[in-house]
Amino acid sequence: MKSDKEKLKKNKNKDDIRLIEEGYITIIGGPCAIESWEQLDATAKVIKDLGLLFMRGGAYKPRTSPYSFQGLGEKGLKYLKEINNKYGLKTVTEVTDTENVEIIADNVDVLQIGTRNMSNFELLKKVGRVANERNKKVILKRGWASSIREWLLAVEYITLKGNTEVVLCERGIRTFETSTRFTLDLSAVPVIKKLSKLPIIIDPSHAVGQSDLVIPMSRAAIAVGADGLIVEAHISPSQALCDGQQSLNAKELSELVRQVRNIASINEKKIR
Repeated sequence: MKSDKEKLKKNKNKDDIRLIEEGYITIIGGPCAIESWEQLDATAKVIKDLGLLFMRGGAYKPRTSPYSFQGLGEKGLKYLKEINNKYGLKTVTEVTDTENVEIIADNVDVLQIGTRNMSNFELLKKVGRVANERNKKVILKRGWASSIREWLLAVEYITLKGNTEVVLCERGIRTFETSTRFTLDLSAVPVIKKLSKLPIIIDPSHAVGQSDLVIPMSRAAIAVGADGLIVEAHISPSQALCDGQQSLNAKELSELVRQVRNIASINEKKIR
């Protein structure tokens, strides 16, 4: 007979969905910040109708200005949990410090570490431990001034004592160029695949900072071999409390999925 521990492990993995799956391109969409239940629910319906599996939403928002909207905190996490129950979407949110790792892991499926925290090694270690204990996935964004070597070493802090699924996310680096918010380093995709076996997704929204550039850069990301995208989407970008200028509306998100699907099909991959 199987032990209770073995049964628990089996049940825990029953509905488990890998963030990156062979033969698929994963598109994660959703608002930069969760503003209300109505906003999140309306966005989730769009994502579900497009056939996507993962939704992002910021509950805790580290902002450059202390006067900017900082997110809904625990209320936002509750909304993400309700979205999972209602639509079956797997949810992604950012972990901002060691104090909120457990409560975030209790409510979402994927723990995201933002660019500001790529070198916060104590946070990386705790996220790795909690994610491994609770069967969560981790997205590690590249620091905006970090080398690829530093990025890969940061992964080691997460995976040191477990086998958590970690996905890298290129979100642009800071250069002298001012035409875009950051400079999207698409060369990181083939370099990462050359140096490691880790999957890598692209965040064009934060990289370019302009909604009209998100779809072209998404096409380029998939063409160069990225395993997925994480993009900001909002029901009404002009009314968004955070990063509205780089967010796609429902029609634009649908168009992104359509165009990316065409490129993915060349490599016999599907969109999810």
